[in-house]
Amino acid sequence: MKLDNFDVKTFLSDYWQKKPMVIRRAFSDPYWLEPDDLAGLSLEEEAESRLIIQEKNEWKLEHGPFEEARFSSLPKTDWTLLVQGVDQWVPEIKEILSGFSFLPSWRLDDIMVSYAPTGGTVSQHYDFYDVFLIQGEGSRKWQVGSVCGSHSELVPDMPVRILKEFEAELEVTLNPGDMLYIPSKHAHLGVSIENSLTYSVGFRSPSIRDIVDGMATTSLETLLEDDRYEDSISSLKASTGEIPQASIEQLKSMLSKALLSEESISAWFGKYVTERKYPDQELLSFDSSDWVERINDGELLYRNSASRFAYTKRNGCTLFVDGQSYTVTLSLAEQLSDFEGIDLQAIENLISDADNFSTVEQLLVCGALIFDELGDEDGIEGE
Repeated sequence: MKLDNFDVKTFLSDYWQKKPMVIRRAFSDPYWLEPDDLAGLSLEEEAESRLIIQEKNEWKLEHGPFEEARFSSLPKTDWTLLVQGVDQWVPEIKEILSGFSFLPSWRLDDIMVSYAPTGGTVSQHYDFYDVFLIQGEGSRKWQVGSVCGSHSELVPDMPVRILKEFEAELEVTLNPGDMLYIPSKHAHLGVSIENSLTYSVGFRSPSIRDIVDGMATTSLETLLEDDRYEDSISSLKASTGEIPQASIEQLKSMLSKALLSEESISAWFGKYVTERKYPDQELLSFDSSDWVERINDGELLYRNSASRFAYTKRNGCTLFVDGQSYTVTLSLAEQLSDFEGIDLQAIENLISDADNFSTVEQLLVCGALIFDELGDEDGIEGE
């Protein structure tokens, strides 16, 4: 699946993480999901779903899973159903991601799908991720405002995050196949003009709080009580009650050594960006006794839609999958992480390496790799 009427080079240089962009007819046939299918997903225990209902100036938020009868009791207008991670459940939705291969796959959060009748909205807000809003059926009006942040005031005592102040700088109506890119932290407001489905392809990035917390936690696993502050000749020349600059510099050096090791950063970051969105969902276990035979027989191998793959080329090659690390050859890491489809012939050749063999087997056993792409909720264990 590819994007139409879209120049990647211009987008990356002029728009990505800078300013909004409207792409008309980006997808020629955006009818991947029916509203009833989305409602059906929201009944499932494993799916993360929400209902946002506006009644005059009051807002209500309900979390799924929902009962089927809930939808027959909803008003005709002014509500929105949102389901996260639909790419993990519906292969047709997952295929949308191939149109965004110009961006790092490990930056992907998920594809959220929302359905709203006339007037449906989640009000003005901002998000900490870059998002591509693809219009499916129906039409929706979008307004995009300025950059917001933690300083931006929210309407108090609301179950949803609503900006107190909002001034539109861009206004556009999306029709089927149109797409709107909104950079992280830009305020935006979408209102359904008619019954409509919208696909939100979100790309996440770690905050400095996440990075510091993650690196500190990782470092604490290896730091020893033996390593302590030591006085220097320079610091001892200070007055009795003074904490001299030399002491501060030594603490800075100790922290730098403890937290800024490239090896530690690489290991933590690879695990962090490949953590599954829903780690508590169990992947189907697999009997690995005949996996080599199945590959030799030509049975296709797939990445589980719930799993995340990435790799680094530091000191050889490390493959990261679902927050775990594996030592493999670069060729195997590329096969499992870079390409839309896994080349079976390449895998047959690559598993002659002992590390590659062990890694593929472990990934099959834990369910990150699967043989049947469409089988059993794409490899996620259900009720």
